[in-house]
Amino acid sequence: MKKILVFRIGHLGDTLVSLPAFWRIRDSFPDAHITLLTNFDPDDPRLLSPKDVLPESGLFDALMSYPPAERVLTSGPEIIRFLFRLRRQRFDAVFYLPPRSRTAVQAVRDIRFFKLAGIRKVFGDRTLEARRLPIQSPPEASAVISESEYLLECVSEGIPELSRESKSELLITETERKAAFEWLASSVDLAENDLRLIAVAPGSKWESKIWNEKRYSEVVARLMERVNAFPVVFGGEEDREKGERLIAKWGRGANACGKLTVRQSAALIERCALYLGNDTGTMHLAAAVGTRCVAVFAAIDLEGRWYPIGEGHRIFRSTVECQHCHTPDCFNFNKCLELIEVSAVLEACESIMSGATKAPASPVPEA
Repeated sequence: MKKILVFRIGHLGDTLVSLPAFWRIRDSFPDAHITLLTNFDPDDPRLLSPKDVLPESGLFDALMSYPPAERVLTSGPEIIRFLFRLRRQRFDAVFYLPPRSRTAVQAVRDIRFFKLAGIRKVFGDRTLEARRLPIQSPPEASAVISESEYLLECVSEGIPELSRESKSELLITETERKAAFEWLASSVDLAENDLRLIAVAPGSKWESKIWNEKRYSEVVARLMERVNAFPVVFGGEEDREKGERLIAKWGRGANACGKLTVRQSAALIERCALYLGNDTGTMHLAAAVGTRCVAVFAAIDLEGRWYPIGEGHRIFRSTVECQHCHTPDCFNFNKCLELIEVSAVLEACESIMSGATKAPASPVPEA
């Protein structure tokens, strides 16, 4: 196959958990021209495009986005123009990597659209059919394989002889690393020896995913005393105030919320001894660059579905009667999160840091 389309939609975390599948396609077809098709809306500044996350070269050759649903519903000509745009590309196949909540009706519509666009080979639809998840699941529902594993199964329809190796490289550049450390050096005094950076992400766009701020404060304060940890708080601009409050309590730290690009954040997290935080896109960013995670999960989704890629992570998740609620605003006083104790999370952090091989904080690396 010489021209391949990859269909994957969603936000930061959705893109990052797709990396092993993306790389499996690229490594299997090193000479093919591969295009990523996503639902990014360039007119909505709140959303991160895969272009903000993925390397400029080496993985995909092109990025395409289809019109947002609200415009499609009101503009038939726009979707027709997009259809013919796809037809002109003459793709040999599409790797169909939808979320597992894609309904049967939506999947049939998608496949018909690809066929109308002249793409005869579609890989991934059978896996979706076998692995489809309801939007809402009963509390007694079982754990499931991770989104990353599911996507690799979708890819296996078109690449039957799969290597067991899985990679999630973001191909961070030295320029990005230099920019990240220049920001860190301009924000704090790195003269103190043997500071051990830890990435802390205490926020989330969903209130129901946020572990108590006081508990993050306690865990990090203990790590600062015991292992000379130096916290760097990550998140969006909306998390900046929380980061400032925490750093004021700790007496030291750096607040990267809203200050770095996604890839610069990845470059800095890459040097951290661990990630401590909620189930967020930042957690998936840490996993992608090989930083082990101590992740606090609300029980709002099926167990295992959004666990980070890679090994060595410590996941904290409680079983409660209202689990799998999939609601952004908890109606049960965050019970599942309140059951997660500071002492257990602290022990996990210390255990990871005792075996961490990440270098201590250092001056800005040479270009």
